[in-house]
Amino acid sequence: MGLFNLFRKKKNIASEDDFMAKMEAMVKKIKEEEGTDQDELPNHKGEFGFSKDNPILLTSVSESRKYLDRLIYIKPGSSQYTWRRTGSMQNNIVSAPIDEYNLLDTDFNIVKTIYIWPYNRVNSKKVPEGFGLMDD
Repeated sequence: MGLFNLFRKKKNIASEDDFMAKMEAMVKKIKEEEGTDQDELPNHKGEFGFSKDNPILLTSVSESRKYLDRLIYIKPGSSQYTWRRTGSMQNNIVSAPIDEYNLLDTDFNIVKTIYIWPYNRVNSKKVPEGFGLMDD
């Protein structure tokens, strides 16, 4: 490896480290300023989990995935489902984006659409109406 490539590789690592440090600081600031220790956002609107103005509150994207993997639809006769993130959006309550997920049955029909805000201080213990959480 030439000296130029070694320098470039070290510069890229430093840039990645700097970027990650900035992202972590931004998330920490969001959690401090807008996060809560509650199961729902203050001033929320709409049905919990089914409204972008009343999203499920979790502490990170990885916690969102864990939560979605444990979430079960308890409607009689329902089948298992998978989930797919469809994007993110803003609401009028918090500045950081809300993530939208479609819950899909085995034929890939949308069962429900739910909303998650992965910047809270604690993971909500609440679940949307008609759902439960499987044990770890």
